[in-house]
Amino acid sequence: MKLTRTAFETLYAENRLRIALVGMSNIGKSYTGIRLAKAYGFELIEVDKIIRDILGHGSMEDFAAWQGQPYSDGYRDREIESIALETRATSEAVKYEGGNVVLDTTGSVIYTNKDILDLLINGWFIIHISASDAAVERLKDQYFKHPKPLVWNGHYQRKSNQTPDEAILTSYPILLASRAKAYTELADTTISSDVILDTKLTIEDIFERLKPTV
Repeated sequence: MKLTRTAFETLYAENRLRIALVGMSNIGKSYTGIRLAKAYGFELIEVDKIIRDILGHGSMEDFAAWQGQPYSDGYRDREIESIALETRATSEAVKYEGGNVVLDTTGSVIYTNKDILDLLINGWFIIHISASDAAVERLKDQYFKHPKPLVWNGHYQRKSNQTPDEAILTSYPILLASRAKAYTELADTTISSDVILDTKLTIEDIFERLKPTV
C-alpha cells in the first residue's frame, strides 16, 4: 500500500495504520515488531505463532525439527504442507480489522498464493528488512545454531563433492538473493537490518526511518 509520509502519520494518529514486515528469518522482524508494539502501542501479530498453534508445536525449534532439512526424507512433502500452513495463517492475519497493527510475516510469505499477496499489497504498508553481506554470514551461523523452519523452494543444490551441510552453506546465499529480489518487489520501502539492529538507534529513530521519505 503506497503511502506518503503525511498519510502514514495520519493513519497512525487515527489508529488505522497497518504495517507488515518482510524478510528472512532472524533478520530482525520480530525484534522490530516487539519494539513497535511496546513503544507505540501497535498490536503485534506473529504469523509463526499462528502456525505453531495450528500444528501444536510449542517452539520454533519443534517446528524446525518437524520440517527437517532439504536433504531429509519427506522434506518436499513437508515443505508443501508448510507453505499451505503459512498461507492459511497469513490469510487470517491480513484480515485483521483492529487499530494500529504490525504484522511479523514468515520468511517465506513470498511463496504464499497471489490472493494473500494482493491483500498485503493493497491493505498494508510493507517494509522489507534487507540483509547486508555481514548479515548473511550471521544468518547462516544462526541457521545452524538456532534452527528455524526454512522453505528452500528448489534453491538447495548439492554438488557431488559436498556434504549436505556444506551444500546448505553454498546454497543459502543463492536462496537469500532470490528472496531479496522478491521481498523488494513486494515491499513499499526497504531498510537494512544493520539499521534495525544498530544499538545506537532508539526505537523513535527507527520509527522515523520506517516512514515514507516524502
